[in-house]
Amino acid sequence: MLRRFLFKACLGAALLALNFAWAPTAQARSERWKDFQGNSFRGEPVEAVGPFALFRHGLAGRRVLLDALAPEDCVRFYEEAAKLPSRAADWAEAKSDLSWELRGRVTRVEGDRLVPVDVKGRPEPEFYVLFFVSNGEGKSWDLLGKSASPYAELQQKHPGWAEGVMFGLRHTATEHSNMAVSMKVPWLVASFYDESKMNTLVRLAPAEGFALQVLTREGVPVFAESNPDEPAIKRFFGALDELLALMNPDNPRTWKARAHYLRAIQPAIHANGHSDPVLLGNPLVAEGLRQRKIFRIDATLRVAADGAVEDVTVSPNDSIPPEMMAPLGEALHKSCVFVPAVDHGKFVAGVYQYHLDVPQ
Repeated sequence: MLRRFLFKACLGAALLALNFAWAPTAQARSERWKDFQGNSFRGEPVEAVGPFALFRHGLAGRRVLLDALAPEDCVRFYEEAAKLPSRAADWAEAKSDLSWELRGRVTRVEGDRLVPVDVKGRPEPEFYVLFFVSNGEGKSWDLLGKSASPYAELQQKHPGWAEGVMFGLRHTATEHSNMAVSMKVPWLVASFYDESKMNTLVRLAPAEGFALQVLTREGVPVFAESNPDEPAIKRFFGALDELLALMNPDNPRTWKARAHYLRAIQPAIHANGHSDPVLLGNPLVAEGLRQRKIFRIDATLRVAADGAVEDVTVSPNDSIPPEMMAPLGEALHKSCVFVPAVDHGKFVAGVYQYHLDVPQ
């Protein structure tokens, strides 16, 4: 049976919610939530993923656009999600469920054998691409071979965000090693004798056939393909590429949802303190600046209590032609999306110091 949960970035809709299988490793605290359309559901907040709020409840998961939640629910979501481990700069220090399960239990192909992998010094992935394969399933060999190219492209476009893991099903240790080595698998390979300790993956593994799945670092499935052929593999990696593109804070398609969320939570976070204005993403395109040989921009922006940009002053430097000073200021004035400054829980006017270095 084909199981597909393909990601569709349709930010014009008020709500996007998908149900997924999920393997909990601890008792989940589930609460009642409601979106702006009045739809009610239960779930435990996991994290904000690009423009989405990700929930889990029992064996199901749900994604909801951040701007589909009422402001008070954004605050509640933030407070609950903050109780879970944040993404670790060093995978060896990661405490997220799936990252912890995999640490010290993965290998890689080196020549004609599998060698242990020390993940120390590597950033914790935000997502894992699981290749559930079996030596006895001929087409799962095709899955490994036909995934190599799109996986390499994905890593080139989004380095450090997703890590592949081959997980063996219904075969021996020798067959497990031979499969990975013969196919020169470029991603990680689960240690055969440690697979039974990976509770999340054991519960998500298909009882028959083979599969591709994307999981968060907490082990919440995002989408999957069962017994995928070549077109399905291409769809899968295309969907993951689209998701990772939405994780980029400079992607303007996410600004509306993220601005709604931050406007709701910033007064709560800074109820007893201060925060300068928050810029949702950089509106200037590096390639266009590079073509004009502009390599550094510094500007001072005055932001009103409602988030509107009131004034922009661009600082001159040797790389900015005099005739470009006014257009740059106008571009920043029109294109910047801000969450205003906060002082003791109230939005106030503030100043934002903009700085951009353009790689040459």
